[in-house]
Amino acid sequence: MHDFDGTTAIVTGGASGIGRGLATSLLEDGAAHVVLADIEQGALDLTVAELRSLGTGEVSGVRCDVTDPKSVEDAARVAWERTGGIRVVCLNAGVFAGGYSWETTLDDWDWVMGVNLRGMVHGIRSFIPRLIDAGEPSHVIGTASIAGVVASAASAVYCTSKFAAVGLMESLHHDLGLAGAAHIGTSVICPGMVTTNIDHGDRNRPADLGDATDTESSHLAGDSISQILGDGGLDPLVGARHALSQVKAGRFYVTTHEGDLWDRLVGNQNDDRLAGHPPRFQMYE
Repeated sequence: MHDFDGTTAIVTGGASGIGRGLATSLLEDGAAHVVLADIEQGALDLTVAELRSLGTGEVSGVRCDVTDPKSVEDAARVAWERTGGIRVVCLNAGVFAGGYSWETTLDDWDWVMGVNLRGMVHGIRSFIPRLIDAGEPSHVIGTASIAGVVASAASAVYCTSKFAAVGLMESLHHDLGLAGAAHIGTSVICPGMVTTNIDHGDRNRPADLGDATDTESSHLAGDSISQILGDGGLDPLVGARHALSQVKAGRFYVTTHEGDLWDRLVGNQNDDRLAGHPPRFQMYE
């Protein structure tokens, strides 16, 4: 999809961070109606009101828990009814938990994988059949992370979920080709450090998954992210604008940062793989 003018879209995790940035950027590019889906009702209502005030397109919200397939299906149905047919699907919701792989609690594994991976799975299952049936030019954008391409320390559960998200989007691309659904494009965003609320994602954590990792390594990871985001994280809207410009240019692997961040990190990783070397430690800055 090379033009978002007049299109309709849904953005999960749309009330804040990169999701809000994507929604804003879509409206700036002329989207006719953007539906924000988010688990946090207060933030959702506030963001819908603020984006409506831009006066560039219709904005509405629907509460959605991406870990619940019925909630995602209900959101898809509502979005379809409101807009007459979604054309851009942004599967964006994400959370973070840190810690050494052998120390991370099973609740952390279930929570992070539930949002970051299964949330994307539920979105694909609800939206792809509708997009195939519609037969109109459309695009599915999954938000993964640079941590889904280049792993880091003390972030095993997060990196695992994001590596899986990248693989899922790659498989979706192949599946759509095999199914003859060439009218549906795909891209995966792999953000670097963007100033979001991901370091406070536990505000929406389910009570039945409350056994969070509480170790030196988990605090180190959380403190590191908070410091980096506070000191120099990229503005989410700037990152979203850059990402969508690449989607319009036909890129599958999409970044949020200008410059050589992607080339440097992925280039080093590919060199190490081809040489059979262990992966080197790299910072996402």
